[in-house]
Amino acid sequence: MIRPPYLQKGDTVAIVSPAKKILPREIEYAIKFLESNGLKIKLGEHVFGEWNRFSGTDEERTADFQWALNDQNIKAIFCARGGYGSVRIIDQLDFTQFTATPKWIIGYSDITVFHNHINTQLNIATIHGPMPLNIIDQPNELKSANGLIEILYGRNLSTKFQHHKMNVSGQASGALIGGNLSVLCGLIGTNSDIDTENRILFIEDLCEENYKLDRMLFQLEKSGKLSKLNGAIIGSFTQMTDLSQWFQEDSYNLIANRFKSLNIPVAFNFPAGHISLNTPLVLGQKYWLKVSEKESLLKPA
Repeated sequence: MIRPPYLQKGDTVAIVSPAKKILPREIEYAIKFLESNGLKIKLGEHVFGEWNRFSGTDEERTADFQWALNDQNIKAIFCARGGYGSVRIIDQLDFTQFTATPKWIIGYSDITVFHNHINTQLNIATIHGPMPLNIIDQPNELKSANGLIEILYGRNLSTKFQHHKMNVSGQASGALIGGNLSVLCGLIGTNSDIDTENRILFIEDLCEENYKLDRMLFQLEKSGKLSKLNGAIIGSFTQMTDLSQWFQEDSYNLIANRFKSLNIPVAFNFPAGHISLNTPLVLGQKYWLKVSEKESLLKPA
């Protein structure tokens, strides 16, 4: 896996909006935060655009992302927010210049499209972490943002997190892949699909019904994605519902039932996803995972 160069004070980074629309006031604090950490900010021309629910037409969003990929003065690309829309533009992008001179791409949720495509097709690492929308003046959000800055400046972090009763103990190493489960499943069988062989899979999700979660888990299983894994990390499954009353159990139970027979370590309760403490992760990087009776540990290998 190719790791983009770490940043240095004075570097220029771009903020673009490949998915849902966003207002200027929603990223004012993030811009000040990034500038206070020694970075110069350039905004995509259509970052505050609007077309239906998107921040501009597909062509406008593609143009902004292509500009950020190609501009050699830009050392990292921050996706302003998620929502939906990345899959509409991923195949319109030319990654030739990016492949020759990689740079960090940062985001989560819908940005999982970029993570999967770039990790698997281009063999380049990306960062699953807080976006400008989420960088606000609150303790957990600032902790997440500061962790992101640490990674961007080359100080990769280890994360210890609490034991969960559904954990499967053990140790594993492998390149970390994954992101938002709904997006991952939507990419299976496409040119942006992920390779799970000898990898550690991270998943999280938001506002899905549990019967849909169950269906997605079976999709992972039936497509052969789970059987090839070395390990799994389960992040937050936030505001999940059972409005259809298909199940009398929570999301973690459904996940545990699909993973328990794999004979791999599984760590629940990782602090990342659609929650205030969204611990940044370098997707594509090799990690070591240890799941014990007391706590779990994820650290760069």
